[in-house]
Amino acid sequence: MKAINRSDEEKSQTIKQAERHLKLVKEERAKYRGACEKSATTLEKLFSAGPPPPDACVPPKSHKGTIHYSFDMAQQVHYPCDPFQPGPIFFLTPRKCAIFGICYEAIPRQINYLIDEASNVGKGGNIIISMLHHFLAHHGLGETSVHLHADNCTGQNKNRYLMCYLMWRILTGLHTEVKISFLPVGHTKFSPDWCFGLFKRRYRKTKIGCLDDIVAVVNQSAAPNFSQLVGSQDGTTIVPMYNWSDYFEKTVKTALKGITQMHHFRFLSSRPGKVMVKNTHDDPECMISLLKSSSWRPEPGELPNVIVSAGLSAERQWHLYEKIIEFVPEEAQDLVCPKPTVPKP
Repeated sequence: MKAINRSDEEKSQTIKQAERHLKLVKEERAKYRGACEKSATTLEKLFSAGPPPPDACVPPKSHKGTIHYSFDMAQQVHYPCDPFQPGPIFFLTPRKCAIFGICYEAIPRQINYLIDEASNVGKGGNIIISMLHHFLAHHGLGETSVHLHADNCTGQNKNRYLMCYLMWRILTGLHTEVKISFLPVGHTKFSPDWCFGLFKRRYRKTKIGCLDDIVAVVNQSAAPNFSQLVGSQDGTTIVPMYNWSDYFEKTVKTALKGITQMHHFRFLSSRPGKVMVKNTHDDPECMISLLKSSSWRPEPGELPNVIVSAGLSAERQWHLYEKIIEFVPEEAQDLVCPKPTVPKP
């Protein structure tokens, strides 16, 4: 219907463009599956007795080989939650919990970071990089080479700060090679979405009163799912959030031109401060320098400043206390909806 008044040449060109896109998608998905299978083979050689537990804290560069991980942000959930939803809560906003998952397809296993509303420091690259940094330090397998896959969200994943962080891991000696690939736009369903689906299926059937109930639902939803709290309900930090954007602002170039069209990035210890990029898997690589000064190196153990969460606003605290507390189990009311200590706005 949209092309009814267009010429035959335009219609033919559009069909050819669609065919090229589908061919590219098929090839990129094949590369993604190939990376998962290669990682499974490596895992069998490295851990013949089985992979280490999720909280093993394997030291970096303990094992020679390439391990593949995929990460994605899920849609946030709310609590309290009841399968037989009370009518009045439909028009209210219960307490929020965001979810970020990192999946090792070769095991399979996924660590689900639960970000309570009181611990959230906002959207953007800082929060994604901080959780990825925590995962590689506490839940990673200690590989020398890592291959990552993500979607094309430029605000969270596909930005120069994440690229600078991957370069930083090379400069600090945490990896000898880092690769990251982005799936084609419109075709970004992959392993983390599978684990999110298993969690959501159980979440919809379970009565949830507090954050600990969400932790239990994640752990009981399926064998691959494991939970990791970013912060407790009272705002106590468990996974620190670092200000990576300010940390890299003075040392790296202001922009990575054409990043939205690039889908494959590679960092090597033999080429510190540089990234090898290509648009598709069969394109020739192009080398780009990210540093303003090629001599810059981070200090050993140096990390950015910690971002302190502002917690719940006064308006939000009073909304939870006055409107949501009646739907929370009595034993969890002081955790989810405590009486505010700030004046009501």
